[in-house]
Amino acid sequence: MDNKGFVLFDLMLTVAIIAILAAVAIPAYSDYMTKSQVAESSLLAVTVKIAVGDYYAYHGRFPANNQAAGVAEQIMGHYVSGVEVSNGVIEVTFGDRSHAKIARHTLRLQPVVKENAWVGIVNWTCSSTLENKYLPKFCRK
Repeated sequence: MDNKGFVLFDLMLTVAIIAILAAVAIPAYSDYMTKSQVAESSLLAVTVKIAVGDYYAYHGRFPANNQAAGVAEQIMGHYVSGVEVSNGVIEVTFGDRSHAKIARHTLRLQPVVKENAWVGIVNWTCSSTLENKYLPKFCRK
Protein backbone atom coordinates (compact mmCIF):
# COMPACT_ATOMS: atom_id res chain seq x y z
CA MET A 1 0.00 0.00 0.00
CA ASP A 2 1.47 3.38 -1.04
CA ASN A 3 0.36 5.98 1.51
CA LYS A 4 1.51 9.51 0.77
CA GLY A 5 0.19 11.22 3.94
CA PHE A 6 1.56 11.61 7.45
CA VAL A 7 0.95 8.83 9.89
CA LEU A 8 0.37 9.30 13.59
CA PHE A 9 3.94 8.25 14.40
CA ASP A 10 5.36 11.00 12.15
CA LEU A 11 3.24 13.65 13.84
CA MET A 12 4.11 12.42 17.33
CA LEU A 13 7.81 12.42 16.48
CA THR A 14 7.56 15.99 15.19
CA VAL A 15 5.74 17.15 18.34
CA ALA A 16 8.34 15.41 20.54
CA ILE A 17 11.22 17.12 18.74
CA ILE A 18 9.54 20.53 19.07
CA ALA A 19 8.91 19.88 22.79
CA ILE A 20 12.56 19.00 23.38
CA LEU A 21 13.74 22.12 21.55
CA ALA A 22 11.31 24.27 23.55
CA ALA A 23 12.46 22.71 26.83
CA VAL A 24 16.01 23.83 26.05
CA ALA A 25 15.23 27.18 24.43
CA ILE A 26 12.76 28.68 26.91
CA PRO A 27 15.07 28.67 29.98
CA ALA A 28 17.96 29.96 27.87
CA TYR A 29 15.78 32.78 26.54
CA SER A 30 14.61 33.62 30.06
CA ASP A 31 18.22 33.94 31.26
CA TYR A 32 19.08 36.03 28.20
CA MET A 33 16.19 38.43 28.91
CA THR A 34 17.17 38.73 32.58
CA LYS A 35 20.80 39.51 31.67
CA SER A 36 19.67 42.15 29.19
CA GLN A 37 17.56 43.80 31.90
CA VAL A 38 20.57 43.84 34.23
CA ALA A 39 22.61 45.45 31.44
CA GLU A 40 20.38 48.51 31.76
CA SER A 41 21.86 49.07 35.22
CA SER A 42 25.36 49.32 33.74
CA LEU A 43 24.22 51.93 31.25
CA LEU A 44 22.54 54.03 33.93
CA ALA A 45 25.42 53.69 36.39
CA VAL A 46 28.26 54.60 34.02
CA THR A 47 27.52 58.34 34.02
CA VAL A 48 27.06 58.29 37.80
CA LYS A 49 30.43 56.53 38.20
CA ILE A 50 32.07 59.24 36.10
CA ALA A 51 30.39 61.98 38.15
CA VAL A 52 31.49 60.40 41.45
CA GLY A 53 35.05 60.02 40.15
CA ASP A 54 35.12 63.64 38.97
CA TYR A 55 33.78 64.83 42.31
CA TYR A 56 36.49 62.90 44.14
CA ALA A 57 39.20 64.27 41.86
CA TYR A 58 38.07 67.84 42.51
CA HIS A 59 37.13 67.68 46.22
CA GLY A 60 39.23 64.80 47.60
CA ARG A 61 36.16 63.11 49.08
CA PHE A 62 33.09 61.34 47.77
CA PRO A 63 29.73 63.05 47.18
CA ALA A 64 27.02 62.63 49.82
CA ASN A 65 24.14 62.14 47.38
CA ASN A 66 22.98 62.46 43.77
CA GLN A 67 22.71 66.23 43.96
CA ALA A 68 26.25 66.66 45.30
CA ALA A 69 27.55 64.35 42.55
CA GLY A 70 25.84 66.55 39.97
CA VAL A 71 23.47 63.93 38.63
CA ALA A 72 19.68 63.81 38.54
CA GLU A 73 17.86 63.24 41.82
CA GLN A 74 15.86 60.39 40.32
CA ILE A 75 17.57 58.17 37.80
CA MET A 76 15.25 55.49 36.49
CA GLY A 77 15.05 53.14 33.56
CA HIS A 78 12.51 50.69 32.27
CA TYR A 79 13.73 47.91 34.59
CA VAL A 80 15.73 49.96 37.10
CA SER A 81 13.64 51.79 39.68
CA GLY A 82 16.43 53.95 41.03
CA VAL A 83 20.13 54.82 41.10
CA GLU A 84 21.19 56.42 44.38
CA VAL A 85 24.52 57.86 45.49
CA SER A 86 25.29 57.72 49.21
CA ASN A 87 28.76 58.87 50.29
CA GLY A 88 30.15 57.78 46.93
CA VAL A 89 28.49 54.36 46.96
CA ILE A 90 26.18 53.82 44.00
CA GLU A 91 23.20 51.57 44.62
CA VAL A 92 21.08 50.42 41.70
CA THR A 93 17.66 48.96 42.55
CA PHE A 94 15.67 46.87 40.09
CA GLY A 95 11.95 47.59 39.89
CA ASP A 96 8.84 45.48 39.58
CA ARG A 97 8.87 45.64 35.76
CA SER A 98 12.02 43.54 35.67
CA HIS A 99 12.11 39.75 35.67
CA ALA A 100 11.04 38.12 38.94
CA LYS A 101 14.59 36.80 39.44
CA ILE A 102 15.97 40.35 39.73
CA ALA A 103 12.97 42.44 40.86
CA ARG A 104 13.66 44.41 44.06
CA HIS A 105 17.30 43.24 44.11
CA THR A 106 20.20 45.68 44.29
CA LEU A 107 23.57 46.16 42.67
CA ARG A 108 26.03 48.12 44.81
CA LEU A 109 29.14 49.82 43.41
CA GLN A 110 31.69 50.79 46.05
CA PRO A 111 34.42 53.30 45.13
CA VAL A 112 37.97 52.34 46.10
CA VAL A 113 40.96 54.65 46.00
CA LYS A 114 44.34 52.92 46.16
CA GLU A 115 47.04 54.36 48.38
CA ASN A 116 49.87 56.09 46.55
CA ALA A 117 47.71 56.45 43.45
CA TRP A 118 47.25 59.59 41.46
CA VAL A 119 44.58 61.84 42.85
CA GLY A 120 41.22 61.10 41.29
CA ILE A 121 41.82 57.50 40.28
CA VAL A 122 38.78 55.63 41.50
CA ASN A 123 38.29 51.90 41.05
CA TRP A 124 35.01 50.15 41.73
CA THR A 125 34.09 46.99 43.58
CA CYS A 126 30.75 45.38 43.09
CA SER A 127 28.40 43.51 45.40
CA SER A 128 24.86 42.41 44.80
CA THR A 129 21.93 40.36 45.95
CA LEU A 130 21.61 38.95 42.42
CA GLU A 131 22.68 35.47 41.40
CA ASN A 132 26.22 35.49 40.03
CA LYS A 133 25.14 34.44 36.52
CA TYR A 134 23.00 37.59 36.14
CA LEU A 135 25.68 40.06 37.22
CA PRO A 136 27.43 42.29 34.69
CA LYS A 137 30.85 40.92 33.68
CA PHE A 138 32.79 43.45 35.76
CA CYS A 139 30.93 42.25 38.88
CA ARG A 140 31.29 38.50 38.48
CA LYS A 141 33.52 36.64 40.90
